[in-house]
Formats: sequence, structure tokens, C-alpha cells
Amino acid sequence: MSAESSSHYRIHFIIIFLLVSFNLRMSFSAADPLLVFLMRDLGLSVSSSGLFGLLPIMALGIAAPLGAILTRHIRPRLLIIYALLFSCSGVLWRSYGGIIGLFGGTVVIGLGLGIAGAVILGVGKQVLPDRQSELMSAYTACVSLGTAVGAGAAAPMALLLGGWQHGLLFWGLPLLIATVLWAELVLRVRPTHLKQSTLKTPMLPLLKQQKARMVTLFYLFRVAGAWLLIVWLSALLRDRGMPLVEAGLVLSVATAFQIPAALLSGIFSRWLGGLNRLMTIAILCSVAACWGLLEAPLQVWLFFAIMLGTGLGCIFSVGMTLIVESEADEAGTVALSGLAQGIGFTCGGILSWIGGLSMQCQHRDLWLGCIYSLFGHCVKKVA
Repeated sequence: MSAESSSHYRIHFIIIFLLVSFNLRMSFSAADPLLVFLMRDLGLSVSSSGLFGLLPIMALGIAAPLGAILTRHIRPRLLIIYALLFSCSGVLWRSYGGIIGLFGGTVVIGLGLGIAGAVILGVGKQVLPDRQSELMSAYTACVSLGTAVGAGAAAPMALLLGGWQHGLLFWGLPLLIATVLWAELVLRVRPTHLKQSTLKTPMLPLLKQQKARMVTLFYLFRVAGAWLLIVWLSALLRDRGMPLVEAGLVLSVATAFQIPAALLSGIFSRWLGGLNRLMTIAILCSVAACWGLLEAPLQVWLFFAIMLGTGLGCIFSVGMTLIVESEADEAGTVALSGLAQGIGFTCGGILSWIGGLSMQCQHRDLWLGCIYSLFGHCVKKVA
């Protein structure tokens, strides 16, 4: 392949890679704002609603190592097509399958997107081995943007289309478009300089490597801290007297500011003299912002929401960069991605659920601040 055609392929790949990344959480985040309608029409109890909120993260945790295992039998690029199509079927089932479809479709979506998300990191490593930091910053920004778009547009789209069923089905359209474009890239464009075959992706031997263990623990505590805030922060702000709309906006603003933070994390790292200093400042920012939202006057919530999003965006981007830079090739990256995301999502979700039990105690705002600070300290120790 000539230099010109190789450059054209890389540009084509980056665009579609980022489009797929944009869809990796959007279908999930579109369901949460419609929970009140789901509870009304499907008769969901509060406990069932809590289970529904936990399903996505558990499905992603199961899917990540499953993706690494499947690459031993299916070429990674082809596996992503199958995984995205599987998720599209889950969107359809969730929309019109009643309460069984709501839960079953959510699991199917999570498995498909989780497999695609774990495997696509290795593909990116192979195509752009010299641009991993920039690619992971853009990946993080696109995932955050998709999450924000899904959460922010879910209710208006459901009202526009005449109900939550059509509203949930809509989010299958951008996912299907991304799938078709990825399939076109894989099936019609076949660069000869890139090896396209199944992979050997053993994950258990990675547990013997200290760096792989540290990356996995990093992901675990990052997920635990972020999920704890996602589940409980709005409720605690409501306890403090913040109006419903503003309490919902806090996480939306934080999510939105993850995007520029992720895009600029590489520049921040160079300015500060390395990832370690960036991580220290980012964790301090996120912890200080958490305490500010819980204890400072409510009038300054916007400042702390921006501060929180900036810190979380840098932490997320650094975590993804650690995964792709810790291994030398595509197979190693897919294996580490499966291990780190598998344990991270599953155990991180359970850890955040355990932390959430403290919300039944008195002074639960102090409990949340202390637990989140502890998770932040653990992230820093293993980074």
C-alpha cells in the first residue's frame, strides 16, 4: 500500500472509529431519563428500577473479557460488526418487549457494546500505534459526548416521537449507521500492511504482571467512584434543597466538561511533566469538586460541576491510555482491555453498590464524600 493510500485509510479509520465510540454508551444513557415513564407503564418497583440501573455496568463487565475470548475465534474487526448488530437487536427488543424486553434488551445492548468497546481498542492500537494518547483522548471525548447526548435528548425525543418505546428505538438508528460504516471499512477496505486474523488473548497470565494488575485496579476504583456519584449525587443535592431541574443538570454539565478535558489531557500531561502529575491534579480536582457540591453554598454549583467534569475527563482519558500503552501489540491490548474493563466494571459496580449502602445512614452526604475520597486515593496509589 502506498503512503498516500495508507494515509487515506488512517483518516477514514479515525472518523469511523470515533463514530463507533460515540455510540458505545448513548443507547444506555438514553434509558435512564425515561425511567419515570417506564415505572408508570411497566409497573416497575423502586427495587426493580435500582436493578435496571445496575444492569448496564454489569453487562459491560461481563462483555469485556468475553470480547477478548471471542477474538481467538473471530477476527477483531469482524467481531465488532457482529457485536454492534447484536446491540441493535437489543435496542429493538428493549423498546417493544415489555418488561422482559426492557431487562433482556438492556443486557443484550450491554453485551454487544461492551464487546465492541473492548476489542476496538486493540484495533486502534494496530492501525495507529504512534498516536495512542491522542486517539484515546478523542475516544474518551466521543464516549462522553455520546453519553451526554443520549441523556439530554432522550426525553425530548420520546415526546417528539409519541412515547418512550419509539423514543428508545430511535437510538438504534445512529448505532445502525455506525455499524454499516464500520462494516464498509472492514469488508471493502483491506490494507495489506495490517494483519487481520484471530488473536491469542490469554488474560490470566496478565495477573502475574504488576503493571497489568495496577491498570486493572485503576479501572476498578475509577468505575466505583464515578458510578457512586452517578447514582447518588443528584439525590443528595435534592436533600440540600436544590431544585429538581438544577440537580439533574449537575451531572449533565460535569459530563459535558469531560469532553474538552479528555481532548486536552495529552496537552495537560506535557505541560505538567507527565501522566503522574496530571493524575494527582485531576484526582484532587474531582475530590474537591465532590465536597464542594456536597457542602459549599448551592449558588456555586456550576463552578464545582465544571471542576468535577474536568477532573473526571482527565482521569478517564488517562485510564484508556494506560490500557493501550501498557501492551506492545493488538492481542495484548485486547487481553488487557478485557481484563481491566471486565474486573473494573463488575467489581467497581459492586463496590459502588456497597458504598451506596451508607446512604441509609445519617449524614449520608459526609459518607459519600469520604467514600469518594477513598476511591480517589486508591486510584492515585495504583496509577
